[in-house]
Amino acid sequence: MTSAQISWNSKLSQLTLVVIACWSGGWLGLRWMELAQGSCPLWLPAGIALAALLLYGEAMCLGIFLGDALLMMMMGTGWILAISSAIASTLSALIGLKLLHWWGFSPKLSKIHDVTTLLIFGGLIAPIFPASLETIAQLITGNLSLETWGQNWWLRWLGDCSSIMVIAPFLLRLKLDLTALLRKQKRTKIIEAIICGGLLLGLSWIVFIHHGTSGNASSGGFSNTQYLEYLPFPIVVWAAIRFQTWGAVLGSLFVSLWAISATLEGTGPFIIQTTNLSQATLLLQIFVIIVSTTALLLSAAVAERHRVEKQLRNTLERDHLLAQVALRIRQSLDLDQIFQTTVAEIRNLIHSDRVFIATLREHGCIEVVAESVSENYSSLLGGSAKDDLLADLPSLFTQAQTFVASDISQLNLSTIVTQYTRRYEIKAALVVPLHVDGQPLGLLVAHQCSRARHWYKQEVELLEQLAGQVMIAMGQAQLYQKVQQLNSNLEKQVEERTHQLQEKIQEVQELSEMKAVFLQAVSHDLRTSIMGLLMLLKNLENRPGETISISRTILERTIKSSDRQLTLINALSKDHFSEERPLVINCQAISLDNIVQKVTENWQPFLVQNQGHLIREIPEQLPLIFADSEQLIQVFDQLLSNAFKHNPPGINLVFKATVQGGMVHCCLTDNGVGMEPKQCDQLFKLYLRSLHDRRRTGIGLGSYQCRQIIEAHGGKIGVNSNPGKGCKVWFTLPVAKSQPSAVS
Repeated sequence: MTSAQISWNSKLSQLTLVVIACWSGGWLGLRWMELAQGSCPLWLPAGIALAALLLYGEAMCLGIFLGDALLMMMMGTGWILAISSAIASTLSALIGLKLLHWWGFSPKLSKIHDVTTLLIFGGLIAPIFPASLETIAQLITGNLSLETWGQNWWLRWLGDCSSIMVIAPFLLRLKLDLTALLRKQKRTKIIEAIICGGLLLGLSWIVFIHHGTSGNASSGGFSNTQYLEYLPFPIVVWAAIRFQTWGAVLGSLFVSLWAISATLEGTGPFIIQTTNLSQATLLLQIFVIIVSTTALLLSAAVAERHRVEKQLRNTLERDHLLAQVALRIRQSLDLDQIFQTTVAEIRNLIHSDRVFIATLREHGCIEVVAESVSENYSSLLGGSAKDDLLADLPSLFTQAQTFVASDISQLNLSTIVTQYTRRYEIKAALVVPLHVDGQPLGLLVAHQCSRARHWYKQEVELLEQLAGQVMIAMGQAQLYQKVQQLNSNLEKQVEERTHQLQEKIQEVQELSEMKAVFLQAVSHDLRTSIMGLLMLLKNLENRPGETISISRTILERTIKSSDRQLTLINALSKDHFSEERPLVINCQAISLDNIVQKVTENWQPFLVQNQGHLIREIPEQLPLIFADSEQLIQVFDQLLSNAFKHNPPGINLVFKATVQGGMVHCCLTDNGVGMEPKQCDQLFKLYLRSLHDRRRTGIGLGSYQCRQIIEAHGGKIGVNSNPGKGCKVWFTLPVAKSQPSAVS
């Protein structure tokens, strides 16, 4: 069977039910409740018709028409009156429905607005049309005289009004809230309901039946007291206040039935207080309308008060929850604790089946990090972030808007999300995206698994406000992580700076130690030279005679030694106190070959003594150099001195000179013991020789002076060596711009 066929069968069943209800209600009213001039104090079809339209829609107008027409025809009324009565009843119900909808009526009758709307538009205005049409039709057909037309109109109008105020609310409650009546109640509530019902029935029996005979009217007894019919009224008020709409509907229905029953029997206060049945019927109808309207208004007022109290309580709880979450955020940076407290409090406050917080991972999936769920449903906590059912969810929230679904089954979702909702039994969902600085971080989600659910505005606002607090916590945690990272980086920088400072301190200590070594070496070198000079002078002093003759060779050596000591002292006084002071040189165009030849002649005795050889490989076409000859000779002397000093006898030296890149490249190579690469890097630096080899007495000042001289000429100096493979010292000198005759 298709859905269209099911819908048609349902409508047909409803239509049939309305026809039967209208017909049976009218037959019962005419059969058992007919009073003055054929009128009924409580015309049941009026309340049934309006309730049918409110519950099933305007399509039930046909059922109302058929039910009323069938009733009139079966009662022997002519077809004109039957058709007019059916039209009037249908039109009355339809007009009442339109007016109620126009004024925002709710069938739940939980607001004073709903009760007053039902009374004014449904009970007072709508019945005007059937009362007028029916009485006019009877007047035209001769079934009603002009003298009794007005009274008959009042009876019919009040009969419809009383039915709408008593029967319609009862039928609406049966359809919309029967479960509340049958729901298991507390024992004290049941006892209170029994006592209230018993008092209501007892007082109604006393007022309307036991002491309501007309024989007591002239005796001045209890039943003849005016307004005694309102004695059960406090019990109806009690029922309306304590049991709200159900108490008001049932209380007014029972009192109305007792009053109508007593009036039908010819007893009760309405019979006693009037002179004819028509007046008694009018008083009865007014009484029924007053009791039912008052009870419904009281129940609506109590319901509104309870609703306002509940809203205030929820608001207080919401504010308390927000304050708690905000306090925890200020007091703690533990996101797990904040998340878990938040989901637990939310679920208790909005009474949902599942509340969880999910965070968005880098790969685009979400992972549930905190959850509060009813024990009847499966948990999402601990689910894999790669789960396809979870991975597809972020696509629903790209607009950063709250997602509200009262009934998941009515949405057109993707296959994956549909599987997800079935797997976790989700009937309704409320989802609030979590964003910080425009970046999506996750979701705050509430699920209803037991049934579809309407999410109230207050609940949506609560989740959005709590989502704001959660986003503050997440942003605060991110900021804390950044601060921790900055602190970590700062600690690393402090450690690096501390390490550098320690290295500098160690270097200063080493320099201090080198200074001590330096002073010791200086004193040793100067002492040795001076002692040699003193020995020579004392030897000459001990010779006889006033005049002492010495060989030219001894004199030259003495002068050279003195010059070297003077140079050493001058260099020491300059370089020890200021390494940055520039060296003053007097450059001119000279021949490198002449300089090397002069140095070779000076060192020839040392070459012979040490069995060494110095080979010169200088091209004849080598251009003149622009240099200071005296300073350059000092460089050669220092390099040859180092070679003879640190190598065994028999060393062979080769001096080469070539032109490279506009500079004269000089190279002095030996076949000695060589040195370590580390020593090569430090050879021409000040004071460092003693640092690496404490056993040596030299200070390395000569090598440093060589570097100063070469760099003062605009050249560079360096050394290449390996242990056991000799040593190669190189330096560069500028070429003279003009090539005049060489200065020797």
